[in-house]
Amino acid sequence: MCLLSFFLICSCKEEIPVDYLTLDLTEYQAVPAGAAEGPPYAETAFLLSLLGEEALRDLGLRMPAADEAAGGGQDAEARTGTGICIEVFSYWGGEEPPDGIVISRVWYVPASDPLERRVETSLDACISGSEVLIPLQTLAPPLVALKIDGLSAGDERYPLVRTVSCRVRQEIPSPDRGSQGSGGKKIGVGALNKIRERIAARAAGLEGLLIGAQKNLIEERPRIFWVCSGGDLMLDRGAAGILLREGPEGILGETAAFISQADLSLVNLEGAVSSRGVKTPKSFNFRFDPKIVPALKNAGIDAVLLANNHSFDYGETAFLDTLQNLKDGRIGILGVGLNDDEASTPFLFENEAGSARCFGIASFPREWNGWDGLSVAALPDKAGILHARKGGGEKLKARFSMDDDTLDIVLFHGGVEWSTSPNTSTREFYTDLAQAGADLIIGSHPHVVQGFEWIAGKPVFWSLGNYVFGGMENTIGGEEGLFVRMGFSGKSLVYFEPYALRLTHTKTSIAPRENLETFYTRSTELREANY
Repeated sequence: MCLLSFFLICSCKEEIPVDYLTLDLTEYQAVPAGAAEGPPYAETAFLLSLLGEEALRDLGLRMPAADEAAGGGQDAEARTGTGICIEVFSYWGGEEPPDGIVISRVWYVPASDPLERRVETSLDACISGSEVLIPLQTLAPPLVALKIDGLSAGDERYPLVRTVSCRVRQEIPSPDRGSQGSGGKKIGVGALNKIRERIAARAAGLEGLLIGAQKNLIEERPRIFWVCSGGDLMLDRGAAGILLREGPEGILGETAAFISQADLSLVNLEGAVSSRGVKTPKSFNFRFDPKIVPALKNAGIDAVLLANNHSFDYGETAFLDTLQNLKDGRIGILGVGLNDDEASTPFLFENEAGSARCFGIASFPREWNGWDGLSVAALPDKAGILHARKGGGEKLKARFSMDDDTLDIVLFHGGVEWSTSPNTSTREFYTDLAQAGADLIIGSHPHVVQGFEWIAGKPVFWSLGNYVFGGMENTIGGEEGLFVRMGFSGKSLVYFEPYALRLTHTKTSIAPRENLETFYTRSTELREANY
């Protein structure tokens, strides 16, 4: 039963029988069943570190020599069966915890490759060993965590919390057992009481040491920071009116609940928020009633990307109105400004779960009719969009930070419309940003869903396609989209939940999960291309 033993010895001259101090590990697992990794015997190592030579001396203890631990030595005949035992217990958070002193608490997660098409598992599968369990703090790309019966690691009732506790047990013989002393002599009641007092005092001292020790193995409950995003949100062609009449569910469908529940919600807003301006000579022009701003804010949208090919659809007048209307409505603005310095300034978001710096930037081809986004690029003395071909990338990289837990998120509008995979220049640009410190990159502009990749260990969504975009009927891929929910712990992606979207004119709904096959297939193709 007892795997490790020590002896309690009195320092006085009077001969007193030797007492045992043992560790009972019967109810302790060094690494929990189903766990692929973890620090083996970390808790017992912690206990032994407390019982160093100085601590033992202060408690009147000493560690036995090897022959004493094995049962030999000159003091063997003096043993009375009395002593102290530290019982160590390990159990999952969902189990009934025994009384004791908690010395370790670690959050475990079932780990999976995000392209395995799973977002959830069951507690039974975890406990039975069907899932690979790893400590949350060691989770790293290309793995993410699966929810357990709908619960994430930050939830109060999350079950895979491995706790280890201990308690001090006194082992003292009772008179009715016919206690024997040295040489088989029966211990008198008075001597037995002295033994009890000695053991009780030393047990109390040991408990005090265990309670007062710094518990470096006890983790705090993780805080999962939920970020969600959809692709191109275009509120012309009747969508704005539906939003104002019916609320966010009228155009966002079931994703409206995700938007409102998330810590941070981001979209690409395609068009000017103004009632003024003159149409710019270009392929398509979109403009929305400023009344949509409070409606978007009430829906839970925190910031919008304006570095795109539609923010100047009604000229500079409407563009400046857009900036002011969104600022007045307390919606963050990404990738635009009165100059390039303002356009590269991040929208800062923080709550009790986490924090983020959100950036926006664009680089899209010239339109077939000749209009070029470079003409509206922000400059040191000119309002406009942050453009990659005007030094925008360098300005962003200067603002990234690897020295804190704040997420650096980049929304990018670019690439080639209707392309199912990123072009070379876009890939090179994303790679540069990821290597420089961007923690999450989300793309838009192609109007179709592209794949997902890890680049430099950072999650990259090449294109989420359309979110709400009336008029996409009879296009190839335009009536589909991707909505993503992501849970982060600091800068690390923990949870990955993609949802396929179906666009029906100005309304979006969540499509059946089998509709995600396009997204997963394109993601797999990117991985196998081994860029």
